Amino acid sequence: MLNSTILGLGLIVSILSMLLDFLFFFKITNLSLGGWKNFLYLLLVVIIGLCTNNWGYKGDVVYNLTVVLALYLIYRTKINTYLILNSIIFVFNIEIVLDIVRSIFLGIIRYDLSKEALMMLNSVLAFISCFLIVFVMNKYSLQIRQHFIGNNKRITLWLNCYLYLVTIIISIVYTESTHIPPVSIFFISFLILQALFAIGIYNLMLIEQKQIIQKRKQEEFIKNQHQLEEYTTYLEKSEDDLRAFRHDYKNILNSLKVSAQEGNVQEVIQKLDKYTETNLNSKALLKYKDVNHIYVKSIKSIIISKLTELYNLDIPYNFECRNNIRNLPDHVDELDLVRIIGITFDNAIEESKALIAEKHDIRSAEVQIMVYSDGPGEFEYEIRNKIENRKISTQEIQQRGFTTKKDHKGLGLTNIKEIDSKYPDMSISYTVRDGWFDFYMTIDTEDGEEDE
Repeated sequence: MLNSTILGLGLIVSILSMLLDFLFFFKITNLSLGGWKNFLYLLLVVIIGLCTNNWGYKGDVVYNLTVVLALYLIYRTKINTYLILNSIIFVFNIEIVLDIVRSIFLGIIRYDLSKEALMMLNSVLAFISCFLIVFVMNKYSLQIRQHFIGNNKRITLWLNCYLYLVTIIISIVYTESTHIPPVSIFFISFLILQALFAIGIYNLMLIEQKQIIQKRKQEEFIKNQHQLEEYTTYLEKSEDDLRAFRHDYKNILNSLKVSAQEGNVQEVIQKLDKYTETNLNSKALLKYKDVNHIYVKSIKSIIISKLTELYNLDIPYNFECRNNIRNLPDHVDELDLVRIIGITFDNAIEESKALIAEKHDIRSAEVQIMVYSDGPGEFEYEIRNKIENRKISTQEIQQRGFTTKKDHKGLGLTNIKEIDSKYPDMSISYTVRDGWFDFYMTIDTEDGEEDE
């Protein structure tokens, strides 16, 4: 009777452990089961796990590989492959480590307990292990997910796979060897040290990355702060110039009126030119024209930054934003638009610099920028720049690695293409015509909803 109870508990623990694998996976990935077909596939995987349950850790390897393969085939089109593999291999690693700790503990006290008591205790400890996995899953799922899909997802996957190999080898050697020789002990100890070393290196790498990111953020903040201060100074100067102009314009008009009545048209023109030259720096006044209509801080900041760069390089440009832009489409990540604007500005600046260097004439280059929005669901952005007289294929420039710049990886427009693929209602076009390169992007969620 006791043996039947113990076997029943063991079966329950095995099924619970398998269910936790899938619960952890769905918790991390935020996926749903997705229909009866997927349910039957996963049920088949559970049956395979139960059939291999008596094979020891070799059976666990077969079951684990089956789970990984099944989840990859079912969900590979829905989420990132790294998230699939990292999520399920990570929970396998937790289970194996807890199994090793449990086996070592039972091995220490086995001489003081009967076989039945050991089996019962093993089942109880297995239940506790399951609850530990649930605790980790509920409390740290968000942080774990960030590691699985972040910039270090490839390194995380390699570390997960390495830890899995280490722990499974240790488990097989420990459970299937009644007498472990010194060579095996050394080998296991070496693997454990390597695993700990790999985890330590990974943590040090994360700390170093955080410090680098923090430093970059501080530098970017200082840069943006400087640009915003410059923009504020520009606005104050424009206001002062406007006040001065309003104060003087009556006297100026009276003077011009007298000259005009006497028929001295040439004198009128000369006075206007002189006043404009001495009192109004037209280029400086137009430096940030229309930027005040943009209220989205991230977009405003990148545009101020790039207009400042154009101004400092003496590249002729014109920026236009006639209506107020207070919001972006809800589903669009601001940083994606910042990347697109930054990449296209950089391309226009680089091309303009090359054109000026070739022609030895600043007037040979020109950049025109337009930003427009007619509502929260719409956003338009266009940038045009003069180009050298050569044939450019709009298809070729979007391919990975294409570039006209020396020692450049040529990933700019490829990155834009990847961003474009994230948003069904985003439309991007490239045009080369009459010595101009034109980049045009529009986002219209209302049209997308109507299409559906």
